[in-house]
Amino acid sequence: MCRWLYSALLLCLMNIDSLAIDAVVSYRVFYIYQNNAYAPYVEVYWQIDANTLNYKTIDSNTYQASVKTYITITDSAGNLIKKDAYILQTPPVVSMPRATSQRIIEIQRYMLQSGKHSVAIQMEDAQNKTNTFSYTYSVQTALQTDKLFYTLPQLLDTVYKSNVQDMFAKNGNIQIPLCADFLDEDRKYLTYYAELAAHPSAGYKHTKLKQQVYISKKPLEGVVYKLQKTDSIDADEITPVYGKLPIESLPTGNYYLNIVLTDNDKIVANSSLFFQRINSKPKVDTSNLIASDSLTSQMQVFDLSSTFVSKYSMAQLKAILKMIKPICNEVEVITVDNFLARPDDTYIRYFIYNFWKRRSALKPKEEWEKYTQLIKEVNKMFGVSGIPGYETERGIIYIKYGKPDEMVGVSNEQGTEPYEIWTYNTLPHQNTGGMLLFYRPGFMTGDFRVLHSNIRGEMRNPQWRQILYKTGRPNNGANARAEQYFPGNK
Repeated sequence: MCRWLYSALLLCLMNIDSLAIDAVVSYRVFYIYQNNAYAPYVEVYWQIDANTLNYKTIDSNTYQASVKTYITITDSAGNLIKKDAYILQTPPVVSMPRATSQRIIEIQRYMLQSGKHSVAIQMEDAQNKTNTFSYTYSVQTALQTDKLFYTLPQLLDTVYKSNVQDMFAKNGNIQIPLCADFLDEDRKYLTYYAELAAHPSAGYKHTKLKQQVYISKKPLEGVVYKLQKTDSIDADEITPVYGKLPIESLPTGNYYLNIVLTDNDKIVANSSLFFQRINSKPKVDTSNLIASDSLTSQMQVFDLSSTFVSKYSMAQLKAILKMIKPICNEVEVITVDNFLARPDDTYIRYFIYNFWKRRSALKPKEEWEKYTQLIKEVNKMFGVSGIPGYETERGIIYIKYGKPDEMVGVSNEQGTEPYEIWTYNTLPHQNTGGMLLFYRPGFMTGDFRVLHSNIRGEMRNPQWRQILYKTGRPNNGANARAEQYFPGNK
């Protein structure tokens, strides 16, 4: 049965210019408790860009597309486990603009045995057999020996109470998952779903345990932007976990959603999901300005009229705050964010002047002017679509670590988004080198995002292949440039 969304989701879709169906595929493994054990099943779901389908005219002004859909599941030995074939039809829509602007989402569920499985999805446009899509990925399901565990969290687009029998029906709800672990600027909340499994032998049945859900920059590390939720939960054989976190304050970046269960302050189960967020104008929480106020109180206060900061307008001062943010320490970053949210002309000038005086007590002006040359270089190299280079992710990395020892650009590798690899032989303040992988998502016009890195303090993304490669794996195998620099689990 076909389902459709008209919400304006900004997904990491493939290039619409190619003659191929655009789709984003995802999956989660859940469990059914039966016969005193947990039986796994895979929930496969995908979203199709309606603009990449061909439509037939049902009557004078009604349009409909049909997609031949094939799903094949095999085990590690290549034995066929399941094969599905059906035609997914879009709803008849009046006018072609409405037909091509709709979002189409589908979901299927399959029971699996323990082990490694390959799931292949093929689609063919019924109106044009050369318009196709294929995606293959591996699903690992193990016999659960843990007596208490969480499934991997699932991000939801929509969830509401309903008794309607529907493909999206679950636990008395209609819940429609996001097909990419990606949250665009229109999303004010991160809505999630997971399941807590507690085998009766674990001794937690109908026991109240403490559950914390929070967002961090690395798995199971510190909470960022106060985005956390704590409550108690009953541990049953299968306990649904629903919730949402407000993310208006969460800026563009890579994050983890963590669910942690504790019993008397001892962690007994946890699960973490990597996701990406785009939010160019995050809402800043100004309710707690302790760090900013503390730093402000340490500023040297004097007549600034003869200093280099006196000539700048408020707009220029705010731009300078953004320029220096990549080289700020943690307390200074908080101060910058607070000033950007609640500008104060006088104190911003004092802050900027003292910022450079702490770095060069005798020549703060010269130190700032030297830095502006770096900013000009970064703007020239990485500025795009009205965004100055110092605000781009490549620009920020360039400012933090300097010019890479090697920069490799890949723009025409089949089956991948355009990407770059930066290599540093020696990193500032670190006794080692490192690499970063940038990519340009299909919805971006020129800017690149950090996708993965092995540098301490930067984002590590174990799922980078699922995002970089349009089929989840390289067409060129080990010959792909990214595989040469980041082989295996590196």
